Amino acid sequence: MSKELKVVYDSEADVLVIKAGDDKPSYGEELTDQVIIHFNERGEPIEIEVLDAMEFLAKLVKTVENSKRAKLRTDPEV
Repeated sequence: MSKELKVVYDSEADVLVIKAGDDKPSYGEELTDQVIIHFNERGEPIEIEVLDAMEFLAKLVKTVENSKRAKLRTDPEV
């Protein structure tokens, strides 16, 4: 069964929330200082909350770009 993903960004709080379905969170676990995973009562992940989202996404993009550059240096056929 597929669940609809909802993405909400609060620019004032700089928080990005990705929700899967309509279940209410029962509890959450801090994955990193900036990422919290929320679970329903069955222990299924239903929401990802990213704090300081712009900073997090900028770091993510930079990491992906650096990874691509490194791969191009080691494998020029890519």
